Amino acid sequence: MARPSKPTKIKLLSGNPGNRPLNLTEPRPTGGPVRPTVMTPAAKKIWAKLVTAMPDGVYTTADSHLLAAYCEAVAAHQRATRKIMEGADEIVGSTGQTKISPWFKEQADSARLIVTLGAKLGLDPVSRQQINGGEDSGRNVYTGDFDIN
Repeated sequence: MARPSKPTKIKLLSGNPGNRPLNLTEPRPTGGPVRPTVMTPAAKKIWAKLVTAMPDGVYTTADSHLLAAYCEAVAAHQRATRKIMEGADEIVGSTGQTKISPWFKEQADSARLIVTLGAKLGLDPVSRQQINGGEDSGRNVYTGDFDIN
């Protein structure tokens, strides 16, 4: 299976290591990421940390829903881990037998989604090493209105 191509912006940030011609007609979304209105409070907190952690210009408005899905996956993973830590690691089935809690499945499914989406967003170490923000690269400043509880 062929490796998916990188967006031109990512190639430029990484210095175009393959020295292949760049697609200069690639669509270029504008604007910073905009947090969707429907997100859990935990995912909103993760969003606030995430968008300010990456160099300016890496994420655009077009990435907003992918970022939101990643934040929700991290929040779901944290929730499942918390439930397991609180002792919800086993449940009693309908016939009285002990079963493994469904929180383990939630945790595993969320972890897989985090890995998949994180790679697409440049959030894992391998993907991140391909991005060179430069010494003067700033940070995204999220200016939307949201409440972190």
